[in-house]
Amino acid sequence: MMKWQGVGFDLDNTLFSHELAFKKAIKHCYILYLNKFCQSKPIVSTETFFSLFKINSDKYWYLIEEKGLTKREYRRIRFNETMKSLGLPYGDHIADFFHNNYEECVDDYSEPYSGLYELLSLLKNKKIILAIITNGTRKTQCGKIERLKLNKWIQKNNIIISEDVGYEKPEKEIFNCLQKRLQLHSKELLYIGDSWKHDVVGAMDAGWDSIFLNTRNEKRNTNHKPLGEFHTLEEVTSYFLSI
Repeated sequence: MMKWQGVGFDLDNTLFSHELAFKKAIKHCYILYLNKFCQSKPIVSTETFFSLFKINSDKYWYLIEEKGLTKREYRRIRFNETMKSLGLPYGDHIADFFHNNYEECVDDYSEPYSGLYELLSLLKNKKIILAIITNGTRKTQCGKIERLKLNKWIQKNNIIISEDVGYEKPEKEIFNCLQKRLQLHSKELLYIGDSWKHDVVGAMDAGWDSIFLNTRNEKRNTNHKPLGEFHTLEEVTSYFLSI
């Protein structure tokens, strides 16, 4: 018998590849952008555009984490700097057009990781309460959850989205929100996620057990010791079966 009464999951890059969905959606939006703003301009290939866009997405991310810029401000900067470098039309209104299209289509590219439904079924059959704790906006994260059909296993009340509760991982308060909803002790809870800082450190500092699902080959930078480190959901399933 498992020691946990509840198992929580991160969403992006834990239950599906956000990186792959992001890439496909951004490329789709680039085609829409070309059709609207660049009909008389030399065409820059989709791969060339995306490579630079991804570089700028990573380069300017610190502006949100360290400078307190809003998501819209950050998105405008990464878009405008990319298009400026490529010699293509840019501006805040064009950046907003581009990212509005992104918000509308990104859910369509969210596909479950292999082994997801088998893992959820295994835990559900063992009478484990399943939950999600995710940073992000309600509209965006709920769209992904619906696309992945997670409501079949996870009750709506057991889904915690940072925008709704006013806390973000790795803050322990967001883990406490779910703990109170489930009316369980922290030692009865396990959290699974791909981010060392947000998921492993956040959960363990809140008193939970944790599993590091390292889907992006992230390096550890603290001395926290999760129960295990795995790279696929199939490996996580095997771990549960072994105990």
